[in-house]
Amino acid sequence: MQLRWLFIFNSHKWRISFFTVLVILIAVPLLSRQSGTARGEESNPDARIQAYFQKWKQAAQEETLDPPRRKAIYLSYIRELFALNNLSRTLLSKRWAELSPVMKDRFSDALATAIVEEILAAPAMQKLTGGSKLLLVKNKVDGLNATLDYQLTGSPEKKNIRVFLVRDARGVWNITNLKFGKKSLMRHYYKYCHDLLDDYSLPYLIAELSKSGYVVLEDFEDSTPGQLPRGWGWKKKDNEKRKPYRVEIENGNKYLAATDRGESVILGKKIKWNLKKYRYVSFRWRAHRLPEGGDERYGKTVDSAAGIYFTYKKKLGLIPVSVKFVWSTTLPVGSAMLRNGIGKPWMVVAESGADHLGEWRTYVFDLYQAYRDTFGGDPPDTAIGIGILSDANSTHSFAYADYDDIRALKTAQADSGVKKILDAE
Repeated sequence: MQLRWLFIFNSHKWRISFFTVLVILIAVPLLSRQSGTARGEESNPDARIQAYFQKWKQAAQEETLDPPRRKAIYLSYIRELFALNNLSRTLLSKRWAELSPVMKDRFSDALATAIVEEILAAPAMQKLTGGSKLLLVKNKVDGLNATLDYQLTGSPEKKNIRVFLVRDARGVWNITNLKFGKKSLMRHYYKYCHDLLDDYSLPYLIAELSKSGYVVLEDFEDSTPGQLPRGWGWKKKDNEKRKPYRVEIENGNKYLAATDRGESVILGKKIKWNLKKYRYVSFRWRAHRLPEGGDERYGKTVDSAAGIYFTYKKKLGLIPVSVKFVWSTTLPVGSAMLRNGIGKPWMVVAESGADHLGEWRTYVFDLYQAYRDTFGGDPPDTAIGIGILSDANSTHSFAYADYDDIRALKTAQADSGVKKILDAE
């Protein structure tokens, strides 16, 4: 009896094993061929270029794709095919090593977007047809580097394209440069990046490359929770004071929390952007506690739960010229005032009172017009910095607010925020 059951059990096991083996015998060669093809494309520079050219051409001719979706597909190809980290490191030179991982990713993503736009702008690429082909004219492979010369045919005009590639540690070939005729893509971007960085900060360059329409002046995403924000400083007179600011995280989003019990420390960040081109600013904040009796007109009560400075310039290289948007305890929204003293900012009330405590509130203002409505005349073409201050030292009370997403915008429906000028001491 035991032998009979053992025989049946073993037979059943054999049927399962035989079926499994049969599937493996059929599937493995197929998978191996597919894997081998993929590896062949990656390890053969021409095969890799040809494969992505066919993908690009297919996306270009797919009528069901709307423009945003088509560009998203192109962008995925650029990220897969180009050695973006190597290119970014080359373009930014010494600056690259100083960047946080977040800023490195942002620059590389912006560069990928710019490369897509540059390729799409090439006349030959705008006229791709089903008959368009990349004919390999010359193939030079030297160790980890390769240079491939192609002729693009099937379009109204033939175009010579040179592709430079490097092989990574996995044996995959990635593009390091393209030349359309005599135009070098990387030479163009090297000059473009260095020219902009001579006058502006990296976030401005990222905005221009990505054509996002806004400059991220600060969103605290490259800072460490529980610490002061990366890239910010304070005045020497505040060196010994407690800095009442910490980066916090909520639902995966980082922001700056300020809890002032009388320290009154201004945090500042140097950042340059083209104010004529990005004349609007937006930001959001959330107040939790207002300083009791705060009234920005007078020295004894000049405390605000939240305040964001935008600095246009420094007179004599020392004295800041700024507009400061505040969340006031008592003054009405739209009030603007300038207290006596060298380097005092014009203060504009963006929010007032306790009705919206605990809520994230977003604001957009015309910063260019704010200068006209306060200081008078036109501001400089380049803004030079931002600042943050929550303070309660004058009222001997407590101020608590959060800050996030400070941006400069190209376009917006907004005014300066200045509605009425108030006298101040």
